[in-house]
Amino acid sequence: MKIAVPAHLTYSVEEVETFLVKNTGTKFDESNKCWVVLSDEALFHKLVYEVLENRLKTKGSFDKDTHFADAFFNWKECFQKHDNIGLFAEITLLQIYMKNGKPGPKGGAFLSELNMNENESIYVLIHLPKLDFASKNSKWFRALALNGNCIEFSNDNAAGLSKFIENHLAFYVGKEKNKIINLILDKCEGNFTSAHNEIVSLKLLYNSNEGEIDLTSLVSAIDNNSKHNPFILPDIIKTYDKKKILQFLRELKKDNVPLPLLIWIVANDSRKTLNIKSEKILISLHEIDKHLKGITPGDPWVEFERAIINY
Repeated sequence: MKIAVPAHLTYSVEEVETFLVKNTGTKFDESNKCWVVLSDEALFHKLVYEVLENRLKTKGSFDKDTHFADAFFNWKECFQKHDNIGLFAEITLLQIYMKNGKPGPKGGAFLSELNMNENESIYVLIHLPKLDFASKNSKWFRALALNGNCIEFSNDNAAGLSKFIENHLAFYVGKEKNKIINLILDKCEGNFTSAHNEIVSLKLLYNSNEGEIDLTSLVSAIDNNSKHNPFILPDIIKTYDKKKILQFLRELKKDNVPLPLLIWIVANDSRKTLNIKSEKILISLHEIDKHLKGITPGDPWVEFERAIINY
């Protein structure tokens, strides 16, 4: 089932869930075991995950397994691994990120024939970017849209973003609200996730000053707030500014961006121009993955920072 959620209504997890229940009726149900999100905005993906998490919690405990799929990802092996009910949880939620929206021939064939009823203990949440017309008409995507909840975000343009910012600034009662809205619009360059990060920081500042704060201070806070978009990490690395790179990495860590995602982003970019330098970072990332999995001792974040600033 294809579901369009107005982007400006994404004020909270509860608001998104209420919209889905109200506007889709019985067709929107956590018993649908396949969920798909189409968006270039990390915030929207996070909201849908939290809606699904809330609904699965009513069924009991569940484990989560996260994967990052490219054209060579083995979908069949991934699902077979979770065929049996887990030892400590009755449900496994597979989160699969497909950044380029292209599953490859084998992946497309698997998704076209995917039958979630064959996997009693598995739910799947597939994260996709916005797809073009041809991709939306592919056999694999039409099968997903038919068999699961396929969620897109409409009105994700300047008008929708302006309304989104206005909704999130409901806490601010000052006279300069329109100026702040325009300032955030200009700063975040059309990015809902960036706008959300700006507003979260402003709200913390506003609340800590009990609402007694002037426009100049708010402008300063907006100017100093980073966008924290993990997908621009390769561009930050290419500045060769070690101080800037380290600061950005620590901002991402503070934002709880998962390290496996950052490893995947850097590895994916490095494979585009294979040379001695890129091969060296790929070997380092492989070693960091061992730290993450507990195969070898060491702090994966510390090792990741060291590898990136010396890339």
